[in-house]
Amino acid sequence: MISETILTAGPYIDYREGLYALDAAVNGWNNNHSEYIKRFEKAFAAYINVDYAMVTSSCTGALHLALKALGVEKGDEVIIPEITWIATASAVRYVEAIPVFCDIDPNTWVMDINSVKSKITSKTKVIIPVHLYGQPVDMNPLMELAAKHGIKILEDAAPSVGAEYFGKRTGSFGDFAAFSFQGAKAIVTGEGGMLVGNNRELIEKARFINDHGRDPNRPLCSVEIGQKYKMSNIQAALGLAQIQKAEEIVAKKRKIFSWYSERLSDLPELQLNVEKPNTRNIFWMTSAILSKELFSKISRDEFIKRLRERNIDSRPFFFPISSFPMFEKNDFQNPVSYDVPLRGINLPSGHNRTEEEIDYICVHIKEILGKNSQPSFSLVGKDNWLTFREKVKNTLKETKNSKCNLPVKDKGLLVSFTSEDVNDDGKIDLLKKWRISSQEYFPSQFEVTKEGTKKWAKDGVIDVSDRVLFLVENLDKKPVGHVGLYRFDYKEKCCELDNIVRGENISPGIMLDACAKLVEWSFQELGIEHIYLRVFSDNAKAMKLYNSLGFTEIQRVPMRKIQDPEKNITEWIPVLSDPYRETERYFVTMKLSKKGK
Repeated sequence: MISETILTAGPYIDYREGLYALDAAVNGWNNNHSEYIKRFEKAFAAYINVDYAMVTSSCTGALHLALKALGVEKGDEVIIPEITWIATASAVRYVEAIPVFCDIDPNTWVMDINSVKSKITSKTKVIIPVHLYGQPVDMNPLMELAAKHGIKILEDAAPSVGAEYFGKRTGSFGDFAAFSFQGAKAIVTGEGGMLVGNNRELIEKARFINDHGRDPNRPLCSVEIGQKYKMSNIQAALGLAQIQKAEEIVAKKRKIFSWYSERLSDLPELQLNVEKPNTRNIFWMTSAILSKELFSKISRDEFIKRLRERNIDSRPFFFPISSFPMFEKNDFQNPVSYDVPLRGINLPSGHNRTEEEIDYICVHIKEILGKNSQPSFSLVGKDNWLTFREKVKNTLKETKNSKCNLPVKDKGLLVSFTSEDVNDDGKIDLLKKWRISSQEYFPSQFEVTKEGTKKWAKDGVIDVSDRVLFLVENLDKKPVGHVGLYRFDYKEKCCELDNIVRGENISPGIMLDACAKLVEWSFQELGIEHIYLRVFSDNAKAMKLYNSLGFTEIQRVPMRKIQDPEKNITEWIPVLSDPYRETERYFVTMKLSKKGK
């Protein structure tokens, strides 16, 4: 068993998103207010292979704008699948049209074309195919059907960025397509969406509506009631970084599914996602349908509950929309929608899931099903990062709950800072005093108070599972400084040497030896293989100490000072997209590896 829940979703975020977002926050105003929006729209349109793209605040907003631009009005009918997120139906209701629910295919779980045929009437104006969980709808017969009846196609491609049908990306078929960048999706901006298409007149109509129906020739004058589903430049900066690595994200999603498939495909009790010929499913969510026989013995909700007892997150399939009280129930018309999804669950599929985690999940799924199973990876092996994570967290927890003393040669001790010390006024006063004296070397410099120091000690150290702080005591048992470990990366078996602060009246070399001892302890007791630290380049004493320990520089980032005189706060931030600003100091990243690594 593991102590932390393996979550269902999770994005792929790295330094690029941070750099773009910071640049947008610092420089993305006035003449540059839409720079990242334009770049994101252009890059996204190129990826989907459409002519136009327009960012929105959500996929729901994109659907609403598309329906309005297509002229859908009160009394018109829009065919949508029973199984989709409520937003698809909500957008139809926003324009006072009637959502007509069609059934789904029992194998692909997406819109069944024969069911669509049976729902078409003289009032049908739009069909919205939903590429559910990353599986493309069978678009060729659907496009032929729509053309035959003069019906528009609006693709709800919310969860399918990168999915393909006969070599074309989802979102490139219809009159419009809408995508989602909500935080659980493959491509994320926190919240957000994109409306795409190839018809310039339609996309310009959507832009006009999305700008409150303003007259482009008269500032601040509107000629009709519109909407505002706009995305910020900062969100677009995140989106640009994400779409630039879209294929990497899709590849990882597909790899995660392959791990599940290898381990669960021999279970007749479970039906996993399919990938039909001539399609590319991105498997946004690896999903499983419980067989009817299994479902008669254990309900979906009970299955979810048993997974959660093993710290495995999951979520149910979408419910049939017509089962909600806002709509007229039609379970007899769409029997598959009222059967298959009610036996379905989504398994952990976030981008940061590892093969060891999937192995752990599948072992427990088989255990729930009463199957004897041995993991293909050792869940207790010395090289398994899950086991390593638990070892580190348990050691740090014990260190913070009871005193841990580490000898510092013949100069004193490293004494762990515990939960009891948070209420020790003398130690809090010392921390406050030391933090004040060291402010010039903190990236964020602000007024240090006793209350703020106590809050940091509790919320920022004791209550953080991957952080530990040691006080440095001399031979007279008087604290003279502190040093800690922070930001553990369990997969890479590394962490950061953190909060290295000198006090007063310290013995020569005691901080050097204290840091050396903590490094030795982390290598030997925790199994850490690499230690990093960050320091300002003009901190001569610190740079000398770290070089003496064997740390070497691996990166330096130019920094500039930002001051807020009203709040008495000074911050040092990276210099980005500002070539004429003189660099005042650098933030240096240094690394020390265990011998042999």
